[in-house]
Amino acid sequence: MSHSDGTLQKPTIGERVELDVENMGGIDACSVEFQRGVTLLTGRNATNRTSLLRAVSGILGGTNATLKSDADEGRVTLTVGDREYTRRYNRTATGVQVTGEPYEQNSELIDLFISLLENNPARLAVERGDDLRELIMRPVDTTEIERRIDRLQDEREKISAELDRIEQQSKRLPKLEEQRQTLSAELESLEDEIETLRAEVTKYEADAEMAEEAEELVDTLDERRKERSEIEDQIDLVSAEIDALEGQPAELRDERDNLSEYTEADLESVREKLRSVRNRKRELENTASDLSAIVEFNEDILSDSISNLPEETTDNDPVTELAPESDQEVTCWTCGNRAERGAIADRLEKLRSVVTEKRNESSNLESQISELESEQEEIREAIDERERLEAEIDEVERKLESKKERKASLESKAADVREDISELETDVAETEELRDSGLMETYERISELQYEQGQKQQELASVEDEIEEIESLPDKSDLQTQLDEVRQELNRERGRVVELESDSVSKFNEHMDEVLEILSYRNISRVWIERKETETSGHENTTFDLHLVRESGTGSVYEDTVENLSESEREVIGLIVALAGFLVHEVYREVPFMLLDSLEAIDSERIADLIEYFSEYSPYLVVALLPEDASGITERYTRITADELS
Repeated sequence: MSHSDGTLQKPTIGERVELDVENMGGIDACSVEFQRGVTLLTGRNATNRTSLLRAVSGILGGTNATLKSDADEGRVTLTVGDREYTRRYNRTATGVQVTGEPYEQNSELIDLFISLLENNPARLAVERGDDLRELIMRPVDTTEIERRIDRLQDEREKISAELDRIEQQSKRLPKLEEQRQTLSAELESLEDEIETLRAEVTKYEADAEMAEEAEELVDTLDERRKERSEIEDQIDLVSAEIDALEGQPAELRDERDNLSEYTEADLESVREKLRSVRNRKRELENTASDLSAIVEFNEDILSDSISNLPEETTDNDPVTELAPESDQEVTCWTCGNRAERGAIADRLEKLRSVVTEKRNESSNLESQISELESEQEEIREAIDERERLEAEIDEVERKLESKKERKASLESKAADVREDISELETDVAETEELRDSGLMETYERISELQYEQGQKQQELASVEDEIEEIESLPDKSDLQTQLDEVRQELNRERGRVVELESDSVSKFNEHMDEVLEILSYRNISRVWIERKETETSGHENTTFDLHLVRESGTGSVYEDTVENLSESEREVIGLIVALAGFLVHEVYREVPFMLLDSLEAIDSERIADLIEYFSEYSPYLVVALLPEDASGITERYTRITADELS
């Protein structure tokens, strides 16, 4: 950034700057001094020139410095005058830990605009065709500016809304004033009418309370007559309910008495018989089942379907005497004695007859069980019905008694009310003359007017509160002044980014023109950045479009793209982008250094011109060069050879 007289403002630091490096990049240890102006690091490739520049970048606050691969710790110290800055690099299990105090805390400024090495974002952006606007404006906290703009917009909207509200409320004042005057006049009229009526009843003042009591007597008489009518209706209703209930107990008793006289003992007797018959049926079925199994087993034996038999048994059941059907003698499979097959077959036939008898008897018992179950159900239903009828008789009798008590109570109450009515009718007749005087109507009218007066007073108070609230609103001129101030500040905030963007474009275009003229690229007529504003989804977006115009051998010009530039031309444009950011953000005020490396793509003569051009803007310019590129450069620059870095 230039002073008003056009000269560059540079930091006031000492002429000499000392640097000590240990175990950084490819450097074991070295110490160098930088003089104000240009310092050239000369040597072949892989002679630690870039390692030294990365170390300088690290101590200045950048992120380019790297720890030596075979070392666990490294250090870079920069001494500027009487101030010393040190950064330490320690290898840990999770990576390299960096500690210490750098020259500048904002690492982004160093990486973008100080450390112009091969991996510099500006140089890479030009090479890849990335958005230059995002790169140049990266140090600007546009998010905070946008938040500030949003806050100012909110404040502007609130003030505008308040002004609109005051304007709307102010328009209501004439109507509210008119309402206040109207209500005040109506209240005055009501007060006059009330006073007139009070004067009319003055002569009856002594009888006013009696007149009121007389009116109350009529109202009370009407209430008592209404109450008598309601009670008589209730008596009629209860009497009808009693008439409906009185015949029900006798009917229910007749129904109960017509039921069979069964008891719980009868029910238990049938249940016992049913259990006995069921047990007998179960025994018959079990016996028949067992005998059937014996018969089937022995039939299988006689038919030779079973061959594996026990050798002997001690079972004394008659079945053990059976043998296969034949005149042949066989050994009994139950007792071991010899027996004829025919004898065994005869005994099996007898057993079949027994099974048939048992099953027939069981079938007969089944019908008996069915009869007993029907009888049991009949007895149970009779007992349940009797209990239900008795419970219903009790309930009806209870209701009947309750209704009779209710009727007696209502009749007693009706008698009391009739007595009250008689007394009230006498009192009302005695006060008829007083009621005909119209005194109560006058008092009622006064009461109505007083109520209306209260309503009007509330309306008047509400209107006066609204008027007072409107009159106490902030002064519109003060709010307008605030609104104007907010708008001005909003415009300033909006203009900050625009100003920086415009300044960046201007700086780039200015220096690009100068460098192109100095470096004499014959076929490049002009390179410039165009700032474009577009609107997307209601938001304004800005882009920096890089343009390139070439000139043919015939003198005609045409626009080309960055992709078609030579590596040398792209490198120069990238360096000018970084220089524009360096100047726009006034980085030299904080860090008076600039580092250049990887310029091999540019020819030696142009490198010399480029270094001289950059030296005008950076108090300390450190450049890494190959010996052949450094040989043609003026001897007035400080030189540090690769041997000094070993």
